[in-house]
Amino acid sequence: MKRKNVGALLSALVFPGIGQFYLGRRGRGLLFVVPTAVAALVYLNFALGEANVVVDQLLSGSMALDPATIESQLAARPTPLPITLAGIVLVGCWAGSILEALVARPRP
Repeated sequence: MKRKNVGALLSALVFPGIGQFYLGRRGRGLLFVVPTAVAALVYLNFALGEANVVVDQLLSGSMALDPATIESQLAARPTPLPITLAGIVLVGCWAGSILEALVARPRP
């Protein structure tokens, strides 16, 4: 298997930018790893905050312990713009790192 294919698979299946590190392109790897890690932390922080709100409502008895009720409560909440942008960054970096690993010229 070609090195660039292995790099693309690493970026696709492990984490964006890891394939670039494998291919010896550390600078480009950091361009994918850092924004993806920041976006993932923002996304995770939001998800944990929402989970805490739901748990608090369940424990206080203000929400029924019913999956449909929990889903409808979560669906009724608007998604903040930073979370939407974090999702776009995650998808963009993932796709970009795969494509970059496939099309970039190998180092001599």
